[in-house]
Amino acid sequence: MQKKSAKLTVVSILFILILAPTAVVLSLKFSESQSYYIPAVLIIVFSMIPFFVFFENRKIKTSEIVLTAMMVVLCVASRAVMAFIPQVKPTCALVVVTAVAFGPNVGFVVGSLSMFVSNFLFGQGMFTPFQMLGMGLVGFFSGLIFWRKSYNTNRILVSSVGGILCFIVYGFIVDSCSVLMMVTQYTPKAILSVYTSGLPFNIIHGITTGLLLFFINKPMTDKFTRLRIKYGIFELE
Repeated sequence: MQKKSAKLTVVSILFILILAPTAVVLSLKFSESQSYYIPAVLIIVFSMIPFFVFFENRKIKTSEIVLTAMMVVLCVASRAVMAFIPQVKPTCALVVVTAVAFGPNVGFVVGSLSMFVSNFLFGQGMFTPFQMLGMGLVGFFSGLIFWRKSYNTNRILVSSVGGILCFIVYGFIVDSCSVLMMVTQYTPKAILSVYTSGLPFNIIHGITTGLLLFFINKPMTDKFTRLRIKYGIFELE
């Protein structure tokens, strides 16, 4: 079980952190039109492959499908309810809690699907795959750091790491979409100006995520962990 989990994690990291960025850079360099559609599609394809493999290579329990759908719905609803306050969204915190309790692969799936489904309310666009990848990676890295660890209910640690991941990982990837959309000539000054303009929004998003995690992570993780152990949910066979 642990060997399968370790292999899946290695494959996931390979696809997400090496193959996807490489494909995006090559498409931008050799594409005459500099269209953002090609890198967007490549991001989706390369980042999703390991997680489809995770679900396809095992017998999925009904309880796992229901739980995944429930967390996605909860994330979507939380984003919709707080739509009137920019950058103050509980979605990222809920994705982190899911990953802490059920692992990095489940965290990625819930994170990416949450952004895709919620954008049927907020509007789909070129930014959707970047939001999917960003939120999915927040869940993935949170799971790598905290899943099955003795410190996964440490309020200060989880809230700090979750807020930082939200600020750095999600913020950087979504701002990269803005770079592709707004910058015509990729000079360091132009690229830096786009990332700098997004800092206030990313800081607010990171701080609110960390604050919410401080209050909800321990009670939710404790309950989810008991469910996982009792019913054998999301255990690699």
